[in-house]
Amino acid sequence: MNYLKKSLVIVLFCVLNSHIIYSQKTEKFLDYMKEECAPNSARFYSLTVKNDSGYLREDYYIKERKLHLRLNYLDSLSKVRDGIFQTFHSNGRIEKNGYYHQNEKDGLWMSFYWNGYKRDSVVYQNGKEIGTSLYWHPNGFLRDSVYLLNDGSGSCVSWFDNGVLASLGRYSAGKKQNGRWKYYHMNGKLSSIEVYNDSLLITKQYFNENGEAINDTTLTDRKAEFKGGPDAWSKYISKNIYFPSNYKIVNADEAIVIVAFTVNENGEIENVYPWVPLDKAFDEIATKAIEKSPKWIPANEHNRNVEHTYFQVVKFRNNKQ
Repeated sequence: MNYLKKSLVIVLFCVLNSHIIYSQKTEKFLDYMKEECAPNSARFYSLTVKNDSGYLREDYYIKERKLHLRLNYLDSLSKVRDGIFQTFHSNGRIEKNGYYHQNEKDGLWMSFYWNGYKRDSVVYQNGKEIGTSLYWHPNGFLRDSVYLLNDGSGSCVSWFDNGVLASLGRYSAGKKQNGRWKYYHMNGKLSSIEVYNDSLLITKQYFNENGEAINDTTLTDRKAEFKGGPDAWSKYISKNIYFPSNYKIVNADEAIVIVAFTVNENGEIENVYPWVPLDKAFDEIATKAIEKSPKWIPANEHNRNVEHTYFQVVKFRNNKQ
């Protein structure tokens, strides 16, 4: 029988733990929400070590024995970030890579999806975006192209993941929407024309998927939703989650997996992966339950359907969800 004996985390990091309690090193155990916890509830192990440039912190996925986070602080209280910043997915691929200068992002920052594709590439100066920033969909298609001057004024063009134009408009100083912004349905037809004054909406005109003007502009933006609402979604998860055979939870009340997924413009589930994994058997049960979900009501922004990303906490207790 397999046991999720979280007390074994001490064995996994025995080399790091030896002679750990003195001023040069600090260790912590963190739960799935990255909150400090007892070792038997931990999902991450955190070690901070004094170095020549301050204090280097490294967090590890306990089960996978892989690096999750690396960053440097100037102070022993871990208040001032300064230097390298990196995070990694549980599959070992890099998630974010950048640099801090006294708590401000500085230089080129890049992030990546679980599948290894680029998510974004942004240049910062004193904590503010500057120049050209690019963002991608998980399938590799360009999502946004933003250009900003020193004062935050500039422009933005966006696309759907099929390459169709999604929106375009300009920013005034401080990256505030200004002037006329145009939004499009996924079929390429105009969905909305909106006029802004320093991010204050002045007027808007909606269009249906045939490009015809409609008089009703009361439709408000909404997040994606499972048909029947949150209660129906919880029931669906409960029905499709089961406790894997030959497993037993030891020294804990529950086993938790956090699953990331996207609801696309058609309400279909995509890009499902264990954002905070537990064990292969549990991870697969949780991800498969979400992958086979019926269609959702898609998110809506600016009078057209858009994709929306969720992070679902899946709990296994006493041989059931």
